Amino acid sequence: SALVLEKIVNLDFLLSASSEEEDASDKTVEVSSKHLTHGVAPVLLASFLSGLAGALSQKNLQGSNSRNSYFFTMELCMATTIMLVITSLTSSDSSSSPTNFEHWTPTTIIPILTNAAGGILVGLVTKHAGSVKKGFALIFGLLISGILQATLKSDDGLQKEHIIGGILASISLYLHGTNPYVAPPTTA
Repeated sequence: SALVLEKIVNLDFLLSASSEEEDASDKTVEVSSKHLTHGVAPVLLASFLSGLAGALSQKNLQGSNSRNSYFFTMELCMATTIMLVITSLTSSDSSSSPTNFEHWTPTTIIPILTNAAGGILVGLVTKHAGSVKKGFALIFGLLISGILQATLKSDDGLQKEHIIGGILASISLYLHGTNPYVAPPTTA
């Protein structure tokens, strides 16, 4: 789907009924190297790292040596805080000075609290449902938000890429739901 959204894979070319070579050459899209380096590759790397983090989190939160999901979330929060402080101290940008807090208002805390609550919920969902089901819930949520955005913002509307992405997500949800994992039989 990343290839479709970044227009590396041209849907007009794939969906065209004409099979003539000259029409096919007219419909090719010039793809710059930035599409790959600033679009597709980061999305694929982020997807890989997200899956790895989900698997490692699930391994720590489930099983015989399961950990408390609240404590696990606090550990991740502390690691993130330490990395942000190190980044802020080593940054040469003047905007990262400690005077950043002078422009805070009482409403500034709202996104911080909602992000913290979201982190706790993600930990609980990962512990009780697993990272695969959490990922499918995320895909379904993105699908619903995309449909709502397209209907509420009538000027943009749904594009072919959105429809194909939704179909691909639906197919993956269907395939996972109809073909559950079966553990191999244990031999004694």
